[in-house]
Amino acid sequence: MKKILLLLTAFTMLVFIACKRTNWADGILSAVISVEDIRLLYKGEDLVLNNTNMSGATKITGIVISDASSGNLQEGMLVLQQNRRKKIRGINLIVGNQANNFKPGDSIIVDINGAILTKEEGSLKIKDIATNAIQLVSESNVLESKIISIAQLKSNSSNYESTLVKVYAGDFVPEPISGDSYSGDRVLSDGTGQMVLHTEVTASYAMVQLPATVSVTGIALMYLPVGAAEPEISLWPRNIKDIKAKTVILAWNLLGAIGNEAISNSTITNPNLETSTLSRGVGLAVQTAGGSYASTFSINADKAAAITAGSYYQFTIKPKGISKISLSALDIILRIQTNAPKTYIWMYSMDGGISFKDIGEPYTWVTGFSENNGIQQPQLDLSMIDDLQTLTSVTPVMFRLYAWGGTSVSSNNGVRIGKSLTVAQHALAIEGTVEEF
Repeated sequence: MKKILLLLTAFTMLVFIACKRTNWADGILSAVISVEDIRLLYKGEDLVLNNTNMSGATKITGIVISDASSGNLQEGMLVLQQNRRKKIRGINLIVGNQANNFKPGDSIIVDINGAILTKEEGSLKIKDIATNAIQLVSESNVLESKIISIAQLKSNSSNYESTLVKVYAGDFVPEPISGDSYSGDRVLSDGTGQMVLHTEVTASYAMVQLPATVSVTGIALMYLPVGAAEPEISLWPRNIKDIKAKTVILAWNLLGAIGNEAISNSTITNPNLETSTLSRGVGLAVQTAGGSYASTFSINADKAAAITAGSYYQFTIKPKGISKISLSALDIILRIQTNAPKTYIWMYSMDGGISFKDIGEPYTWVTGFSENNGIQQPQLDLSMIDDLQTLTSVTPVMFRLYAWGGTSVSSNNGVRIGKSLTVAQHALAIEGTVEEF
């Protein structure tokens, strides 16, 4: 019996030792460190990176978002963006001529062992990266960009620095005149705040005429504008494709509105279009909210229930005379409260509201319920819908925005179009072209 116990004890010890040697809970240190963790290493002084302060790592990975070929970037700089742990973070790499070897969408891995983490003019960078330290993994990867207001960008600049962001609709201040170009520092305002849009004089698009209103995608970079006392977050378009002039043919600016108006007529109407009226379905109740067209929605579990209940906003686009109109995009600012419907879809009708077709897939809000100024929604692309091209007076189109999924009929249940915070900020806008008058 004693021999059996001894054997069992010895066997148990061997199993314990074996498990101890291969205890995966202890983990194996990764050779790759996240961009966010790299950024957290900076404590106000230059730091030589090594596998000790990087917890065993020597490399970082990510997607290139900068475009060296356009010339709108510090010479020799490569901007790397990474989406990890559901967070998008970026970092600037100073790599000299190597920057010209990579383009937006390239996935790379970079050996940063021995490089220096530093901050210059407020911008966090990794410099002194060894020659041939960058390895191309793949090309043409999807570039993620965050749609954001200027106020959000400026209040959380450390999170957005060196990442790709999009300001959905902004006006240049002062309003451009003939001969004004992108070159240098231009002030962009979206109603929530103002920021510098910077273009190097050597950029390929530097001398392009400045439009009044634009949608801009660019890299958020810390920068010291001429005359400024401290570095500030700024927006650097990568190339002219990042800048889209807003060709609005129909819009509602709701500045000064109370919110509970029965209807709201378009405040910008192309001369080739009839004035359009924004209205509510029978499932909506009016609500007061400044700078908005506001309503409470009934509780509907899904799209079918919302359609049955008449829970929608509606407007119609009708060309005049012999005009032909083609639609390209729809922009809207929405303010959705905590207990309000969080899922919506746009639909259109070519037969006066008898039948409707979906535009894309339903969109569901997951955050932003306390943003009282509303949030610019992802742009709705209309350019690929054949029905919405070459519209005439005999083929007007009706749009409806249905929403569902609310949880209360008595509190925090508002779905509002808007706000409009300036005379130039549209709460709802349609872009398109007039093909013939």
